[in-house]
Amino acid sequence: MAIKDAQVSGSKHTRKTLLCNRISGDNIATAFVIDLSDGAKVNRAADWLKMAERDLGLAELAAASGYHEGAAFHAQQSAEKAVKALVHSLHGGVRGHAITEIVRQLSASVSVPAEILNAAQQLDKVYVTSRYPNGFASGSPSEYFNDTDSKELIAYAKRTLEWCRSQIP
Repeated sequence: MAIKDAQVSGSKHTRKTLLCNRISGDNIATAFVIDLSDGAKVNRAADWLKMAERDLGLAELAAASGYHEGAAFHAQQSAEKAVKALVHSLHGGVRGHAITEIVRQLSASVSVPAEILNAAQQLDKVYVTSRYPNGFASGSPSEYFNDTDSKELIAYAKRTLEWCRSQIP
């Protein structure tokens, strides 16, 4: 392990990072980086929002191509990342994938419309089932999602993204 100074992108600040190395034979490769900053926070809201928009685009492409299980997953991911963008803009960070739980916690900071909570609940239902065959008693996710599901889930994701965008200062 080594501690090294690294320039924070687009900033005058330098942060300390702990590089944890993986050793394989004579090769040493950096496995991961831990930020040891002295309270300096980087607002990643714009990055989360950009990825939310890209996931929404993927959901629309998947739906148009008949991959409705993929549309469902990317709609969920779009909303999750949009909500995380809002959290990052207000609080600095959040972990987890349950949009409903994140939205409920957000209600301490912003007024969350009932339609956004409902969208979160509907999208959370497909986080696992849209990807894994064991989400249903039999068959693959592609057998359970259809055009109607894609349209509804994409609409939930769009509303969530638009609402989050409107709340980010």
